[in-house]
Order: sequence, then structure tokens, then C-alpha cells
Amino acid sequence: MLQITRQTEYAIRGLQELARRNDSAPVQLKLIAGTCQVSEAFLAKIFQMLAQAGIVKSHRGVKGGFSLGRPAEEITLREIVEICEGGIMLNHCLRKVDPCQDADTCSIAHVWREAQDALTGALDKTTLADVL
Repeated sequence: MLQITRQTEYAIRGLQELARRNDSAPVQLKLIAGTCQVSEAFLAKIFQMLAQAGIVKSHRGVKGGFSLGRPAEEITLREIVEICEGGIMLNHCLRKVDPCQDADTCSIAHVWREAQDALTGALDKTTLADVL
């Protein structure tokens, strides 16, 4: 079964919470986790990955927490999925590294490519602002 993991789902939920607040003040992770009903420890790991990618900013100190690294209109679902999942690949034959040797002669390869393009296209055109 091909399925987006909870990690990606929780990343999107947490980012939605930050975007809903729509201010520059950092939000404590505990508050985000509570509002989203997500484990604070798991969300911390997710937000660390998002911070490394520049999607969120981490603020230290008593009034620290997280804020969006860019406007919600500039963050696509594709970025979030690729950060959390390590990429998007519907079938092994679409890999760029060590691609399938039969890709040129395979009768189904074009279907996988078309499906892949449709999925990445939908995620690319949908921003965090769109899903608020």
C-alpha cells in the first residue's frame, strides 16, 4: 500500500497551526502539539527537519518556539512531503539513481510517469495557505 506517513500528516497539521496564527511571534512546540493532538517529542523531530529545510524557524529562549520560515503562500505541499518522506516515488522504475533497465521498453512505464507527474503537480500547485 502506498501511503503518506503520519510524519507528513503531523508536519502539515503543525504548519497549518503556525500559519493560522499569522503573526511573527514564535509559538511554543507544546502549544502546537496540544492543539494538533500530536506527540510533542515526535513533532519536535519533525520540526527539526522542517527547520533544517528553512520551512520553519526555531527561536530559543523563554519566549522561543517556532515560526514559519517563509509565507504560507510560498510553502508547497510537495516540499513538505519530500522533506518528510525523503522524496515521492510511485514506482521503483522512476528512480533517478539506479533506474530500471527496462524503462525504455516497458509497456507500463509511461503510466507510472504520468501518475507520478499528476501527483507531484497537484502537490506542487497546492500551498500551505491553500489548505488553511
